[in-house]
Amino acid sequence: MEAPDRWTRLRTQVAQWMIVVGAALFASVYLALIVVYLFFSEDKWVIEVAKAHFAATIGLPLAAVAALFVVSIFEITTGKIEFEGLGFKFTGASGPVIMWVVCFLAISGAIALLW
Repeated sequence: MEAPDRWTRLRTQVAQWMIVVGAALFASVYLALIVVYLFFSEDKWVIEVAKAHFAATIGLPLAAVAALFVVSIFEITTGKIEFEGLGFKFTGASGPVIMWVVCFLAISGAIALLW
C-alpha cells in the first residue's frame, strides 16, 4: 500500500515543479515582450502607458508571478499549506489560494508604498 503514496507524492512534486517552471517561463516571455515593445515598437502609446503606469502594467503581473513562486516553493519545501486565522480554518486547496492572495497583496502593497 506504500507504492501509491510514493507515486502520489512524486506526481504532486512534479506538478508543483512544472508550475514553478511554467511561471518562470511566463515571466521570461513577459519581460521579453516588455523589452521588445518598449525599445523596438513604433507605437508611442505603449511607451507612454508603460511609463505613466509602470507599477500597474509591469509590476502587478510580475507580483502575481512572484506570489506564485513563494507559495509553490513554500508548499514544495514544507508540504501542504494549512492554517487557521480569523476564526476560519483553511485546508485543502483553500490554503494555497489564501496564501497566494496574502502574498500578492503584500507584494502589491510594497509596490504601492515604494512607488
